[in-house]
Amino acid sequence: MKLLAYSFSGLLLAAAPALSSSDKQVFLSMKKFEQVADRAHALCASVDLEFSQIFYDCMDKKMHGIYIDSSTVKSRH
Repeated sequence: MKLLAYSFSGLLLAAAPALSSSDKQVFLSMKKFEQVADRAHALCASVDLEFSQIFYDCMDKKMHGIYIDSSTVKSRH
């Protein structure tokens, strides 16, 4: 589960989408981001147990505009 959250965090940090003025960006601590990603993963997995494109579309919707505050990321070294 944590690997999935780290994968999403890497993707979100690497390629932040261009948002319109009506979209909201939220920057969370690493711990809070993992909790939000875990909840989104559980919800989307319950919608699509096959992990097909429906699952990934659900995750995109749930995690849209949610980013990790880089000041809260701790090094593993």
